[in-house]
Amino acid sequence: MTTYYSTDYQESGAGDLMKYISREGDTPLYDRTGREMSDQRKQRFIEKSEQHQFERHMIISPENGDQLSNDELARETRRTMEDFVKERPSATFAYTVHRDTEHPHAHIAMTGEKTDLYMDKQDIDAVRENANERMVENDRYKHRSRENSRDSQQERQLEAEQRHRDRDAENEEGLFR
Repeated sequence: MTTYYSTDYQESGAGDLMKYISREGDTPLYDRTGREMSDQRKQRFIEKSEQHQFERHMIISPENGDQLSNDELARETRRTMEDFVKERPSATFAYTVHRDTEHPHAHIAMTGEKTDLYMDKQDIDAVRENANERMVENDRYKHRSRENSRDSQQERQLEAEQRHRDRDAENEEGLFR
C-alpha cells in the first residue's frame, strides 16, 4: 500500500489526545461533519470519551500528501472515517491535518464503546485501503484526467489549425483557377 496508516488505543478519556493532535489548541479540530469544533464541542467529545473510557488514535499519511491541499486531505480523511464508523453506532471522531513533517498527515481521535472501536488486522487493512483509494488513486485519476483533458484540448487546437490551413489552401486554389 502507498498510504501509511497507524492506529493505537487507550482505555481512558481522549482529553490528552485532543490536546496533542490540536497542538494545545493551535491547530483546528474538525468534527465528523467537517466543521471546526468549538471549545464546547471539544468538551462534549472528551466527556463522551470519559463515559466510554476508550479512545483510539489514528494517523493517515498518503504518499502524495504534499500534492493534496489541506481541504482535500481533510475531506478524504473525513470520508474514510465515515465509512469506518458507518456500522459502529457509538463511534464518533475528530480530526486535524498536520504539515509539520516531510509527509503531510491527518490525526484522528475516535471515541465510542470498545466493541465499536475494536479493529482487527482486516479492519486496519480496510481503512488503509480505503484511504489509499480515496487519496492516492483518486489523485492519480485526477492527474490523468487533467492530462487527458490537456491532450484533448491540444488535439482540438491542432484540428482547428489544420481546418484553418485547409480553408486557406482552398481559398488560394480558388484564386488561381
